[in-house]
Amino acid sequence: MARIEGIQAGTLSRKEKYKQERMHPIVLFLLFGTAFTRMAVFMSLPFLSFYLTKQMHLEVLQVSTVLGMAGLGGAIGGLIGGPLSDFFGRRFILWLSMILWTFVFFGFMFARDYYSFIGLSLAHGLSRSFFDPASQALMADLTIESKRLKIFGYRYTALNVGMVTGPLLGTYLYEWVGIYTFFFTGIAFALYTLLLIVTLRNYQQQTRWSRPKESTRFSSFVRVLARDRSLGYYIMGSLLFYIVYSQMETNLPIYLYSLLSNGENVYPLLIAINALMVILLQGLVASWAENKNPLSSVILGCFIFALGYASFAIGKHASFFIIGIVLFTFGEMLIFPITNKMIDQLADDRYRGAYYGIGNLAQAGLFLGPMIGGWMFKQVGAPLTWWVIVIISLHIIWFYAMGYRRYRQKSGVGIAQIVYRVLYDLRLASLIKFSYKMIPLISFLLGILFIASRYFGDHLSFMRLIDLFSTL
Repeated sequence: MARIEGIQAGTLSRKEKYKQERMHPIVLFLLFGTAFTRMAVFMSLPFLSFYLTKQMHLEVLQVSTVLGMAGLGGAIGGLIGGPLSDFFGRRFILWLSMILWTFVFFGFMFARDYYSFIGLSLAHGLSRSFFDPASQALMADLTIESKRLKIFGYRYTALNVGMVTGPLLGTYLYEWVGIYTFFFTGIAFALYTLLLIVTLRNYQQQTRWSRPKESTRFSSFVRVLARDRSLGYYIMGSLLFYIVYSQMETNLPIYLYSLLSNGENVYPLLIAINALMVILLQGLVASWAENKNPLSSVILGCFIFALGYASFAIGKHASFFIIGIVLFTFGEMLIFPITNKMIDQLADDRYRGAYYGIGNLAQAGLFLGPMIGGWMFKQVGAPLTWWVIVIISLHIIWFYAMGYRRYRQKSGVGIAQIVYRVLYDLRLASLIKFSYKMIPLISFLLGILFIASRYFGDHLSFMRLIDLFSTL
């Protein structure tokens, strides 16, 4: 177990309590790096679909495949990178992933054919899936359990800080230098890599504490994960979530480009709205969710998420897409941080990196989503595709509910207790109690109507009742 967790066992001095309450400098640096690197990524990648469509003249399905390869790389890399961070240490994996990631973005400048872009997109996903689980695990290692949800919220906010500034910078850079925008992304990654190496060296002793003291044998690692069925349900729920989420990053910009004359300008605006809302409102959403059942946030988030895509389905003007992205963002804010917390609750301390890494298997949805969406766009058109996405969004709830039920069963918590807590959190318990009390009255009224219809027949037809009221 991490040293910082071990401190909790004994009596803490005032100085030690202060250290626990403070954010560790490495955690702060990783949060800064999350914002900085994502800014660099979103400065270039969102415009790749426009480049592939307009300059490379690729079809929608081909563009979706290129962009989706990042998700496939993320799924494969998570299976490897997460466990490696447990066996070889977070620091080594962080260094390795950032060096590889830097070379990938420089590589985009020299890509000139379809298969080169596929390979680079795959490598981008691999690098990201090595870095993210290791950084998440290191932040969790150096943070007491009661503070981790806040750290996950800060990390999510940092992602969106990058998503705000990135597209704004990218809009000007892409018009100026086109595909060579990736050069500036590569420079940003190279700078952060150097800072990361220096910072982790300065805190070499502290990062050793993040390594588990217990032996991490591969056989026990496989055994622990194989027995955790809750993790399997969470991964399936996250897989569907990423399939749905990927449409916003891949097929939505293509759809906007074909539907609206100013689609290239509307999409960066939607990304900026999404990120600004997270930065300004994530704290309020986290405060609401902090004392609620995690499943309550997932259920409410999925319903709002689905409403956002329904707005895309009926949208013919930019205003519909703005309303849709607002709803989409509220759902996203409820789902993203809480699902990280749910996986953290499952994680064995010895294999925290592995849990985060295996969780990345769900990022296969980022590969499958664009391909499924691109194929459906071509076969049945955009509106029907968005309605299918709405239905998939609602099915996410079932997998998380099943996983959470199995997790709580270990503590002796039954289904009835979980359901009641969710209804209470969502202010539905009182409504259901009221509805339950109204059942006898409703049944009595329905019985009267049934008997009356049997005896009076056409005299009580619906149209006759309308005519009767219209004459009054």
